[in-house]
Amino acid sequence: MSDVHLNKALADVGKLITDKLKSLAKADKFYASGKLDTSFRYEVVKKELVLHSEEYARALSEGIKLHPEYNKQSPEFRASIIKWAKTRGMRPNAKNSKGQYTKIKQYHWNSMAIAIGKSIRHNGISKRFGYKGSGFIDKMEDSLKQQMLTILTAGYKKDLIERIKNKI
Repeated sequence: MSDVHLNKALADVGKLITDKLKSLAKADKFYASGKLDTSFRYEVVKKELVLHSEEYARALSEGIKLHPEYNKQSPEFRASIIKWAKTRGMRPNAKNSKGQYTKIKQYHWNSMAIAIGKSIRHNGISKRFGYKGSGFIDKMEDSLKQQMLTILTAGYKKDLIERIKNKI
């Protein structure tokens, strides 16, 4: 039996979810590099809907567990902070011993990333949302729950009716 209608319904729900996540993330002003927005995608695999996004999407939505005592940072984490800072137009405050601005070197970027990382670990991610996350994933679920249920039920029902007709 082919599950054509169910797979189409899953694809419709996937599009609905990703469109809503994109709009809610944009409404919460999470678009520094544009990478989050383009990362929301879906695929239908063997009667399952698989959703994809950047790893930090959940952290932006739900916040993070705070670990003030944990200050070790991976090189990838520092690199992602540096990339984000450059995208936002931020730069380290590089001064010499006389207080004069100097040319920015890689260790300045690393120092800035370490300081930002410690702040994230101590306070959380987004001050605008009280460091608790914006909740845009929960908002999406709440606003689309009934619509998703209707679409999936209709698709499954059509496939079930076709199965019954083929058996008779």
